Amino acid sequence: MSIYIRSSACISPQKTFGDVNLLTQLVEYNETRLRPIEPDYAAFIDPKLIRRMSHIIKMGVAAASECLNQANVEMPGAIITGTAYGCLEDTVSFLTRMIELNEELLPPTAFIQSTHNTVAAQIALLLK
Repeated sequence: MSIYIRSSACISPQKTFGDVNLLTQLVEYNETRLRPIEPDYAAFIDPKLIRRMSHIIKMGVAAASECLNQANVEMPGAIITGTAYGCLEDTVSFLTRMIELNEELLPPTAFIQSTHNTVAAQIALLLK
C-alpha cells in the first residue's frame, strides 16, 4: 500500500494558515500562554454549526477543509489529525463541571468534545 501526503494545514500562534509564506511575518508574544491566529471559520463551516463547536474542533475542521481545497480532493481516502493536547481544555472543563455538579445533571457536550478522536469524527460527519 502506498500513502501520499497531498497537502497539510496548520493553525498556530504564527501566521501559518492559508496561502502564506511560512514564518515570514513572525508574531511576538509576551504572555505565558500562546493563542492561535484563527481564520474566519464561516469560510469553512456552516455558521449554525460554529457556535456548537469547541475551538479545537473548529480549528481541525478548518484545517481539514483547507487541506482538501489545496489537494483538490472532494472525498479523501483518509484524514490524519494531530492535536497533541488539543482537547485537554475540554477535558478539564468536563471534569470541573463533574465535581461542581456532584455528578448530577451533567451536560455531555464537554465530554463528547474532550475525546481524542472528536476532531476526526466531526470531519467525517461533515464529509458524510
